[in-house]
Amino acid sequence: MAAAPPMLPVVGQQFCEPHAVDLTVTRSVATGFLKDDGGGFTATDAAGAVVLATEPRFIYREKGRRVLVDADGMPLLSMRRKAYSLQYTWEVFRGSSTNANRLLFTVRRSSLLPQLKLEINVFLAGNTMQNACDFRIKCSFFSRSCILYIGNSNTPIAQINRKFSGLSDMIFVGSKFSVTVFPHVDYVFVMALVVILDEIARDIRRGAVIQISTSQRPGRSTR
Repeated sequence: MAAAPPMLPVVGQQFCEPHAVDLTVTRSVATGFLKDDGGGFTATDAAGAVVLATEPRFIYREKGRRVLVDADGMPLLSMRRKAYSLQYTWEVFRGSSTNANRLLFTVRRSSLLPQLKLEINVFLAGNTMQNACDFRIKCSFFSRSCILYIGNSNTPIAQINRKFSGLSDMIFVGSKFSVTVFPHVDYVFVMALVVILDEIARDIRRGAVIQISTSQRPGRSTR
């Protein structure tokens, strides 16, 4: 009999199911002065019950911060973009606090250079040297999906089906997409990565828009 896959309780063992977890993630559409906010996320299970959600940004006024809550509204994780980070680095803390002693893991883009496959590295808090990542995400523009792997192995533990509108606009398209979390993998951890992926994509998109706008200013040399 084949051995059961190891449990990966990044946030907690209670979030690791013995079976695959299929989530439908809906992103609300932001309007008005919040139109670049990206809206909030709600994750529902196969029965349509809410499992996880993000708090509206105006509740936590700190710029570059998102909070993931359970179905009862209790904060599980606080995600904060690290200031002055060129590689779109995000830090994730337990609960609603952002104290250093509550740090669970760090997420950052593997390269600043434009690539056909966006790759994100995840480092657990105990991995202080960060010579090698504990998890990594590879997103393909052509397959329109992101796959989460253990370290530098080819062992997948979750898949995010998403859409891209092009190389210069990697923001999620549409209001719904699916997430499959493999057995014994922490689905709260995976959901946090989904939110951060969207934030990184949004930052990359903003940067591309700013760069194009700057390069097209009147009187600017095109040589």
